[in-house]
Amino acid sequence: MLTAATLCLLWAPGIATAASTPPREHGLLITPLRQFLSIKAGHALDSSFTVANLTDRPLTITLSVQQFSVTNYVYNYRFEAPTNNWLHLGLTTVSLAANQTANIPYHFQVPVGTSPGGRYYTLFASANVASQGAKATIQAADLVYLTVAGKLVRTSHLQHSSIGWLAFGRSIPFNVQPVNTGNVYFFAYVSGRLHGLWIKPAPTPDTHLLMPGTVRTLSGSIASPVLPGVYRATYGYRTDAGQSVMKTSYVLFIPPWFVAFLLAALLLAGKLLPRQRPTKKETTKP
Repeated sequence: MLTAATLCLLWAPGIATAASTPPREHGLLITPLRQFLSIKAGHALDSSFTVANLTDRPLTITLSVQQFSVTNYVYNYRFEAPTNNWLHLGLTTVSLAANQTANIPYHFQVPVGTSPGGRYYTLFASANVASQGAKATIQAADLVYLTVAGKLVRTSHLQHSSIGWLAFGRSIPFNVQPVNTGNVYFFAYVSGRLHGLWIKPAPTPDTHLLMPGTVRTLSGSIASPVLPGVYRATYGYRTDAGQSVMKTSYVLFIPPWFVAFLLAALLLAGKLLPRQRPTKKETTKP
């Protein structure tokens, strides 16, 4: 999943690098990576994004629009031609000199009577380049999460969850699979904790975006306690709409040092315990 503030695609076809700061490599930059917009049915909205040519030569950049969705569980992106004509780009091509940037405006017009909920678009910037005799296409994308205002439903349920009953390492992993049963995206905050003595503080929840009508596998972990024993674990997620879905399970935790201690104790006991000498059998003469 794309999580950085900007995205730059390099010379090699199909190779993408995401970074939170402008990358040093040559390529094509688009910012922001995501935009979250809201609009009422029957209204218009104007916004923009920025493209930058970070190469050492001029580029002619083609701009296009697609809609996107995600696959269940793993959330791989799928792109397809728009099913409506709501979004119009102010430019379809732009020529940029080396290290030059341009602001690209775009316009949304949502028809009257449109049902509330989320619509999801991708703004692509593409350019053809040649390096050492090889031709390639570099591309960058801006994801637009458009919400049509109205009765927005942010509900979910937990399809599946799992946590191991036996743990050894520094953390106790778990998985949850929430299903977004609403009509708009929302954020889920995944967390877990143990209950009992000598436990470590719960870590900061991990944040994940859930698309409507999809199920997503989310992983988390709980910091292991100090001492071995059976602990009650609570894990799950809460949403930015205020819903909380938590599960409870019991985990037997055996730290590696405790296993080593038991083995050492057994070896020591084996050496210290007195060994019984075999007795000689008496033989009788005929």
